[in-house]
Amino acid sequence: MHIVLIGLSGSGKSSLGRRAALVLNLPFVDLDERIEQGAGLCVREIFAQYGEADFREREARAVCAAAAAPHPSVIATGGGAILRPDNVRRLRETGFLVFLDRPVARIACHMDYDGSRPLVSGIRDLETLAARRRPLYEAAAHVTLRNDAGCDEALAALLALVRARCPPGGYAVIGDPIAHTLSPPLHRAVFGALGVTDAYTALHVPRGALADFVPILRAGGLKGCNVTIPHKRDILPFLDEVEGEARLCGAVNTVVARGGRLCGYNTDMEGLLTALRAAGCGYRGRTLLLLGAGGAAGGVAWKAAREGARAITVLARRVSRAEALAAEVRAAAPATSMRSGVLSPETAAAAAREANLLINATPLGMRMTANFDDVSFVDALPPYALVCDLVYSPPRTRLLRAAEARGLAVQNGLDMLVYQALLADELFLGRALDKAALYPVAKRAVEKPDV
Repeated sequence: MHIVLIGLSGSGKSSLGRRAALVLNLPFVDLDERIEQGAGLCVREIFAQYGEADFREREARAVCAAAAAPHPSVIATGGGAILRPDNVRRLRETGFLVFLDRPVARIACHMDYDGSRPLVSGIRDLETLAARRRPLYEAAAHVTLRNDAGCDEALAALLALVRARCPPGGYAVIGDPIAHTLSPPLHRAVFGALGVTDAYTALHVPRGALADFVPILRAGGLKGCNVTIPHKRDILPFLDEVEGEARLCGAVNTVVARGGRLCGYNTDMEGLLTALRAAGCGYRGRTLLLLGAGGAAGGVAWKAAREGARAITVLARRVSRAEALAAEVRAAAPATSMRSGVLSPETAAAAAREANLLINATPLGMRMTANFDDVSFVDALPPYALVCDLVYSPPRTRLLRAAEARGLAVQNGLDMLVYQALLADELFLGRALDKAALYPVAKRAVEKPDV
């Protein structure tokens, strides 16, 4: 699909479009320049000699030619290209329309009122034009990109939107960082076994950039996505519906787009429980030491309490978050004893003495993140305890290696990843799957040698 930039004159369509085309290795098309080349006159001269109606006819022909090009390009439109519905229709049929929304005051600061822009002779003209055209830009665009910072920031935001848009209609996993993820090969293997042709990719959506990404889902750029660190909680305000356990624990790992509405689910909790049961360990009657208080930890705590855990201790580097999570679960599941505290070797060792299940729900130990400075608290666990690290890359974290050295049973996050992915695929595809048959297919796709 073409990438089509729309907006007022001076909003940055040409300068930003040229830079984006270079990065994406695509041709750049400036419609005003094409019109000028065809007429042998500049835009101002066309208006002066032939009038606006003639210019709009030339513009419509240029839009037709650019939209019909067989290969993708970055297209910068003139400010008035959206005045004709046929132009908008043609561009939307073959392109992804981005409205560059730049404040009038910023445009005015950099605009030369030298007559080169025939409809603008001063700030008042610009304000009138902006008020009249804004509803048209917003209606035409697939997404709005606020262009009120530097060009580098605008380019980064535009590239993120474009990359999130591709491949249209497929699925993705979003996160920050995302280079470590095994989700794409896992879901592709499942899709392949089922004869599903949709693509699945990994998209780097930086922390704080969900507002730019979510419109892609609403516009149908993706059918759904999986959500990982750090977005599991942050995505909640952007969703239209939050179902079941996702609502209880306040964390979403799967989003399904249905007719422009976004519905959030959490398959992590059931996926982890399935993995634990496969290892001969559930939650009922267990004393759980839980490290972390983020979205993943919240899901673990809620599920463990609902499944009948006897006691749960939540430890986190930010003690306020640990206390808040413990209080929430305690209020909803009073039968489970809840304690909380700061995560340190001393507090972890004290809690480990009474625990028969330890789950690390922090990113500590993940590739590209910090590791545990001190895992000596593992020595305090009883010999029958299971140590589970939700990190799966690397397959054996420092925590798991220490547990293995003690002779303890260990489990990384790979089985949880597989089971939660199969549950997510059921939601994506809208049908029940034979998970027992698909498990070995998915597991083979993501197994890595121990490192």
